[in-house]
Amino acid sequence: MLRMALVVSLSGCVIGAGVARKDRVSLPLLVGAVAVDLVVGSLVFAQFDSLSTSGAIASGVAFTAVDFGVGCVLGACAVLRP
Repeated sequence: MLRMALVVSLSGCVIGAGVARKDRVSLPLLVGAVAVDLVVGSLVFAQFDSLSTSGAIASGVAFTAVDFGVGCVLGACAVLRP
């Protein structure tokens, strides 16, 4: 449980961008937030003894997808609209 709290506290960059900047999130900021989420999530999930490397990466991708979805609901993906 402590590791999951660490994941949530260190990542969540897309959600943070959506809350802080709303419709003013630029494309480089959004791409950087997704990249940091993926790296931090995968590294933290790699600390679990029961997960393989591919399992940790897959868990990081899943966590990033959820973070991206919630961030877009909060307005971080306005730059992706035509």
